[in-house]
Amino acid sequence: MRGLVTFILIAGIGGGLFLWQKKNEQKNLPSETRVAAQAQSANSRPALTPAPRGQASEYNWMKRALDRAADVRDQARSQTREAQDP
Repeated sequence: MRGLVTFILIAGIGGGLFLWQKKNEQKNLPSETRVAAQAQSANSRPALTPAPRGQASEYNWMKRALDRAADVRDQARSQTREAQDP
């Protein structure tokens, strides 16, 4: 019985917060003119091109880790291919 009361209480609080968020979200919607201006400025920017593989900056450890993983994967595939060739 206590579990049911706890569940109803938590569900009620969650539902109340959800409705409160939805109610406040309607007030913060940007106007159509601002959205159109942002879309135009986004289209005028040149497209970003990714850095060549293996040339990540010193501080971009995520990119370097992905590059290293791709290199190891390619090396393992080539070794497997060479080992299977008669």
